[in-house]
Amino acid sequence: MKKIALLMILFLMSALAEDIEITSKNFEADEKKLISIFTKDVHIKKGKDKIDAQKVIVYFDKKRKPVKYEAIKNVKFFIVLDNNKTYEGKAQKIIYLPNSKEYIFEKDVFIVQMPDQRKIYGEKIVVNKSSGKAKVEGSETKPVKFIFKVEENSTKAKK
Repeated sequence: MKKIALLMILFLMSALAEDIEITSKNFEADEKKLISIFTKDVHIKKGKDKIDAQKVIVYFDKKRKPVKYEAIKNVKFFIVLDNNKTYEGKAQKIIYLPNSKEYIFEKDVFIVQMPDQRKIYGEKIVVNKSSGKAKVEGSETKPVKFIFKVEENSTKAKK
């Protein structure tokens, strides 16, 4: 009975896991440092999420499970949150932490949040895929900028 329960748990875990596909022109791995480095025209696809960058470093734990993805230089992305809202934009660096399902966008970040067409500019934006919570930080020279549309009530007040 215990074997059947264990097999069921392993099956459910594998069914819930998504494949991650990384393509690039160059690849190198360092078994001692537990990292893989992809360079030149790197493309990552995980479910509906897509990231393009010039360099991606994947950090692994001792069990060879990825614990951190770091995309660097001219990063473009399309991210779908668990609530089906999407973020599309660019940054100079993105860190993805799979255990917490958190994206950290850094340096010259620009995001368009769909479907509302909200535009967000900042130096650091942290987004949690599960909760949908976001935190935006600016700098001394580049404050946070948030652009959104407001529909005005078109009815005139009665006199």
